[in-house]
Amino acid sequence: MSSMKSALRFSKRASGYRRNRSSLWVETMFCCVLTFPIWTACSNPQIATSEATATKHDSEVMESSTKGIEFYDGLLDDALAQAEQEDKLVFIDVYTMWCGPCIVMQETVFRLPEVGDYFNSRFINLKLDMENEEQNGPEIGTRFSVGVVPTYLILDTEGSELGRALGGASSSQFIAMISRILGESTSSFEEMQARYVSGERSSEFVQQYLMDAIVELAFREIDNKDSDSVRAFFAEGAKYKVIADEYFSSRPFSELINETDANLVFHFLERSRRGEELVEFVLQHYEEFLAVSSESAMAQFTLNTTLGGVANAARAGDEVFVDYIEALESYPLKKAVDHERNRYPESNLLPERMKYSWEVDFLMAKEDWDGVYKMYQQRFESWGENATAAHYQWASRNLLQSENSVHREKAVEYARNAFELDNKDPYVAVSHISALTTVENQELAHQVANKYRAGLSDSEQDQSNLEKFNDATSSMLGSEREPSSEEGWL
Repeated sequence: MSSMKSALRFSKRASGYRRNRSSLWVETMFCCVLTFPIWTACSNPQIATSEATATKHDSEVMESSTKGIEFYDGLLDDALAQAEQEDKLVFIDVYTMWCGPCIVMQETVFRLPEVGDYFNSRFINLKLDMENEEQNGPEIGTRFSVGVVPTYLILDTEGSELGRALGGASSSQFIAMISRILGESTSSFEEMQARYVSGERSSEFVQQYLMDAIVELAFREIDNKDSDSVRAFFAEGAKYKVIADEYFSSRPFSELINETDANLVFHFLERSRRGEELVEFVLQHYEEFLAVSSESAMAQFTLNTTLGGVANAARAGDEVFVDYIEALESYPLKKAVDHERNRYPESNLLPERMKYSWEVDFLMAKEDWDGVYKMYQQRFESWGENATAAHYQWASRNLLQSENSVHREKAVEYARNAFELDNKDPYVAVSHISALTTVENQELAHQVANKYRAGLSDSEQDQSNLEKFNDATSSMLGSEREPSSEEGWL
């Protein structure tokens, strides 16, 4: 039973992550999704900061610009060579297509003239999609141990890291982050911290304190291989979340409809969902908050809080999850849907995809396993040859939770299909092993493990995957066995 629970925990995390398909490990993406909020980046930021004013960088070469950051069109090695030629450093925006703060940064802050002036004079700028293999995104993400997105890397011309910052920010906060890495500015946050500890609680002070805290949080360190580091990472962010919640509660919500407070609301409501009082207030006053933020920020906030509400309700077997989805089809929330659909038609934040993703969870919460079984049969019939390994793996993981022997045998079949389609993917291999051990077929489970291991190379990525694969399957497999003559059946 312990191996079953271990398998389901790993499989659940892997499968859920596969909705945001990537070759990187789920531990990394877990931090990406849960750590950084959907925040606002204003088109005309007037937010003050206690960060010491950045010194101008060679004002003689700082030219006025009417556009934002100019990104280099090429690979990292080419950008490094260009930086050496121009006597600049390299700035890398490490992002994913589904990361809310990444999206808002790219659609707002990066496009501002003052940001372009600062970055274009100092850096060869590169955007790196950590899931894009053509850009060597997974490899570079592993090379620099990127654990969250967005991550901003500053490199010298040899490719050595000079510093990094994390998360979303306004233009002034963003420049403050990078200027600290370059040694062009210093922080006065310790003074702000002392004032807060001493009991200062005026609205003006706490507002500024939280704005400055966002810059400080950008320098949090995390090692995904160290559980203590991960816990400390979350704990530090949670500390300021408590302060932010107290600040929001101390004021009439109507007073929060301004540029600075909208920034704070969107930043610190990082794990919020539909049904929460302040979230509902923001959505009820969509147009007013839109006027002090941006379309991108409002779209991400609306859709992510809706997704959180949908997930929470569906897992609880509450039919309100359908109401949340249907609300996205009406004004003003439909504006968020339209913005997202134009940005990324394959987005998992679109209402039809939310429904598709969570209706199975609703049936599972209701323990309607026959309903789950029938739904997957219908889906695979409609998918036909277009069914992917991820489709089969996710279906297997869910049906394994049924006690019905027919459902479990189907789960094994789905897991086998997934492995036949992709025997290089560690998530798929673990799911297959989980299914086989659940029905007590240890012999085939060991064959799957041997076949997966035999297909790995000596690359750093493969060896990292192997280590985690072994950790995930050790309790299920016990002692190793040699492959049998049946291995060809796999």
